[in-house]
Amino acid sequence: MCEARRDREETTACKIRVRSFRAMVAQLAIVLFFIAYSDAFCASHDEIVAKAKQEGSLKGLLGLEREAIKHITQGFGKKYPFIRTSFEEITGTDAAQRFLLELKAGSASQWDIAHISPDFHSEYLPYLEKLDLAGMVEQGLLQIPPKMVSPKSRNLIAAGSVVDVAAYSKSLLAPSQAPKTWEDFLRPEYKGKKIALDVRPLALATLFPAMGRDWVLSFARRLAAQDPVWVRTHPRTLTAMAAGEIPLFLGTYYHTVMNLKAKGTENLDVLLLEPVPVRLLSVYGIVKGAKNPSAATLFLEYLSGPEAQKMLDDIEPLKSSIYSQHSKLEQLVRGRKTSVIDWEYLDKMQSYMAQISEAYGFPTVTK
Repeated sequence: MCEARRDREETTACKIRVRSFRAMVAQLAIVLFFIAYSDAFCASHDEIVAKAKQEGSLKGLLGLEREAIKHITQGFGKKYPFIRTSFEEITGTDAAQRFLLELKAGSASQWDIAHISPDFHSEYLPYLEKLDLAGMVEQGLLQIPPKMVSPKSRNLIAAGSVVDVAAYSKSLLAPSQAPKTWEDFLRPEYKGKKIALDVRPLALATLFPAMGRDWVLSFARRLAAQDPVWVRTHPRTLTAMAAGEIPLFLGTYYHTVMNLKAKGTENLDVLLLEPVPVRLLSVYGIVKGAKNPSAATLFLEYLSGPEAQKMLDDIEPLKSSIYSQHSKLEQLVRGRKTSVIDWEYLDKMQSYMAQISEAYGFPTVTK
């Protein structure tokens, strides 16, 4: 008995020592990171502002609508009138790939802020400043919600989110007839061209963190057996739904549905299924060798703050961050179970979508 107790005590003590050692290693790693990039650190927010004032200008590529860019530029200009800004819109995968090629070729030195495509965000990292935004947030130098900052690279922020939903045509389905859960879409009455599905399965891929691979792929196979309507353009599909052509759309964007409704499209409503799929959006970093890194840092802080977040809600619209307290999207998912493609899963999305496409029965590319 005594020996058994002694063995248990020794095992417990050993586990405590291992945990303590791991904690020390983690703290040492943080210290070394700070030492490695101490030249990029400022002692205070006032020092960042002072350096930005010396720089005096800022140029960036923003993945936002032009109207949102206009209002955000004005808001930032009022806060920091000594910084001359020049922002351009960049949208779509093709434009993102072209910009990445420019970065790799060293021909993008005129830019300070880079919009990072989530589809291949890790490819941008060698061409971005190793500015420890996460450390500056931890030290209180920047007022950015911590979850907006990448804990891996520590030099990226995600200022927005996209929430996936289902939508239904109120002219074809009464609210009581509409599905309430993901599994409800497998019911027999929804078989045979009753459900629109995007051929690019972003929404289903976003369920991997909460539901796991086996559930998602099984659900995808059963969903394909429902003989859905395969689509690609969301606004056009939603307009067809409003006209009474298709009853359901599984995996569309909350902001797209609500924007159409705000513009007068009738007969559409949203189904918020749990877990609610959420992905990071509006990912930005500072270009390596940027001429105005301090001004760029202030802009990233502003974009993450309540004033700009309200603009992302009201003007973009509804593309704020779920990590911004009191934003419309934070309020939308508050208290609900979510499945979030955050920094841990961002690089895995292409793999997730490829697996779902195969489960759908689509042809796969083989090398």
